Amino acid sequence: MLAQAKPGQAQVLDLLKLIRPWTMRANHKVRIGNAFDGGYVLPSAIAQCDAVVSIGVGHDVSFDHVLAERGATILQYDHTVQGPPTPHARFRFHKLGWGTETAGLFVSFADIHAQMLALGAHHPMLKFDIEGAEYTALEATSADDLAAYEIIACEVHDFDRLSDPVFFAGVRAAFEKLNTHHVPVHLHANNYQSVVLVEGVPIPKVLEVAFLRRDLDSFTSLSTDPIPGPLDRPNHPRLPDICMNPF
Repeated sequence: MLAQAKPGQAQVLDLLKLIRPWTMRANHKVRIGNAFDGGYVLPSAIAQCDAVVSIGVGHDVSFDHVLAERGATILQYDHTVQGPPTPHARFRFHKLGWGTETAGLFVSFADIHAQMLALGAHHPMLKFDIEGAEYTALEATSADDLAAYEIIACEVHDFDRLSDPVFFAGVRAAFEKLNTHHVPVHLHANNYQSVVLVEGVPIPKVLEVAFLRRDLDSFTSLSTDPIPGPLDRPNHPRLPDICMNPF
């Protein structure tokens, strides 16, 4: 079998188009969660959210806590911690990670989704930050299951590996799946990591992306908002945020 060709600059730029934000006609942007790492900028449709699938709890649940206080049920999944750092009556923690199938310490998205459906929620959202395991997990996830979530907020990792053709293909497939029923509406770089050059294209190693389901707004043009925008905050408070549009 012939080895896959290394992606060229045109392919890298084409990949990044899949997470370039679009404008929203009906929604505006709001920030949920703490002032630095752990907060997300999302469409204002989040105000209706009544359930959150939150994968990757870590040591900050400020985002989950805000939505729980507003009445949403939070289904939390993380096999690397014993539980959320602070409790809430609406948190339902599972010491399981998101995997390609349900086995051992991992649970498939199909089973996660079934638990969300059992809540009878009308306006669910999905949030995930699983430190680079997202591409394999998304490969095993149905696009139709993802369509149930009005908003998807995620952190995507390891862009320094895009020169690897196998990894590149997995990232592209994941982004295409996320774009099936959703549109990217916000992009921010995580400044805990650096910027790398991939085929001459400067790319932050870690990015935060927010998506809105296509039927919930009109997306008339690509966004011209600055990156970072006025609601963004540096993940690392003592380092400058990463500016992605200086020219």
